[in-house]
Amino acid sequence: AKERHLTENVTPVKQKPSKELRPMLGAILLGLILFIAAVVAWCYYTVSLRKAERLKTELMDLRANGFVIRNQHGEVVFRLAFRSGSLDLESCSKEGEILSCSHSSRGPLNFFIQTVKPKDTVMCYRVRWEELASGPAVEHTMFWEDAHWYGGSEMSTQHWPIRLAGYQEPVPYVTSDVYSFRDSFGGILERYWLSSKAAAIKINDSVPFHLGFNATERALFFQARYKDSPYKPPPGQQPFPELSYRICVGSDVTSIHKYMVRRYFNKPSKIPAENAFRYPIWSTWALYKNDIDQDKVLNFARDIKKYHFNCSHIEIDDMYTQAYGDFDFDPVKFPNVTEMFAKLREDGFKVTLWTHPFINYNSSNFGVGIERQL
Repeated sequence: AKERHLTENVTPVKQKPSKELRPMLGAILLGLILFIAAVVAWCYYTVSLRKAERLKTELMDLRANGFVIRNQHGEVVFRLAFRSGSLDLESCSKEGEILSCSHSSRGPLNFFIQTVKPKDTVMCYRVRWEELASGPAVEHTMFWEDAHWYGGSEMSTQHWPIRLAGYQEPVPYVTSDVYSFRDSFGGILERYWLSSKAAAIKINDSVPFHLGFNATERALFFQARYKDSPYKPPPGQQPFPELSYRICVGSDVTSIHKYMVRRYFNKPSKIPAENAFRYPIWSTWALYKNDIDQDKVLNFARDIKKYHFNCSHIEIDDMYTQAYGDFDFDPVKFPNVTEMFAKLREDGFKVTLWTHPFINYNSSNFGVGIERQL
């Protein structure tokens, strides 16, 4: 009985796998690890492929820090970097022709790129980056690469194509007096640039636009900001800076420029008077400079007629008003303007006036301009 009891309570010893089975178990374990690794790699590849497909835009490669655009031959014709922050590509999605992202390295934002194909030979991209905070500026860097670029603003020293020297932090893109301020922008400027590689960019008129450059990097800085700036947000809107623009690439520089001109710049709607080209325009500036009055204008017209010169227009030039910015004749210099105009018309003259967009402090219209926030 004792022997039977002992036998029943003894646990059998577990048999160790034989030496022949150990390599087989190792191979199975290794195969399992490799299988899991392959599944993980495939999932990662699939996710990466989907992300790449999601960020793929025709002829454009979007990255976290910027994008490049190629032409139909695969040549890079435009390169831009996001200077003020990088995109969080995980926040990006694509719906139709619009690729949008909601976060950057600085926080939430409203970013999108819309592909527009207006014709077979032209591809365009609408780009918009809006910060959802009032403080930071939005800044993108456009690289000249090895192309020639044209457009922009009048400068004190004008180069064609554009040639800039040194470094300039972004400054307000507004007109100035290049005679007094040699490094400023002149009286003519457009938010438009065109390259010899048939790429063009137009900054939207709504942007609080600042422009800078770095000649060493061969780059222009495009910046949008309201802080420490003459630009003010539209009434009732938050001062969130928005940098928006359209980039178009084409088959050749002529066709892309023609497309951009038709899209953004109005052409003359009427033909000027033929006489303005056929006959002289007589200006009071030639004889009198800014020392003019009613008698001098009438005498000037009388002499033109007396010596039988042809006439397109007679132009009353500088200082017929009391101050720059007035739109009324100086009553001392011109005591009877109505009578003067009637006499000039009777003698066959058409009259033009010299005018300009500036209003001086001493003009009565200066206060009106301040009230209207001009």
